[in-house]
Amino acid sequence: MKRPPRDREFAREVACMIQIDGAQYCLDPAGGLVEVLGKRWTLPLIGVLGNRARSRFSELRDALPGIGSKSLTERLRDLDRLGLVHREVFPEVPLRTEYRLTDAGASLRRALVPLVRWAGSAPPSPPAPAAVKETPRRSTGSPDARRSRKSP
Repeated sequence: MKRPPRDREFAREVACMIQIDGAQYCLDPAGGLVEVLGKRWTLPLIGVLGNRARSRFSELRDALPGIGSKSLTERLRDLDRLGLVHREVFPEVPLRTEYRLTDAGASLRRALVPLVRWAGSAPPSPPAPAAVKETPRRSTGSPDARRSRKSP
């Protein structure tokens, strides 16, 4: 099903809903940054990439137990598209590819530290979902009454 076109003014209003001390901050000024950061494995990948000068694909996969090759490839492409990761291919046999954070990626990684510290300080847990009330079933009478209706 095709989505209706988004109203750009409304989208900007929603994206720019943080107002502090008279200044307005937009959640996604970098065209997809929040969406990419919200994907599984993105933040751990940024962390691992920042711990090393350069990393090969297999090193990244080994450093992130549980990540699949497809997911790792997708996250690296997302980060490369946003200019946060640099991919360098060396024309050797066998072909060698290395990844590293760009200056923008390293800056983002540093900016994430206060968020990680905040998350580690045990923010309040979200409230538990309300208990679902079961609707009582309607009775069709006593078991004896039901049996007597079935009998001729």
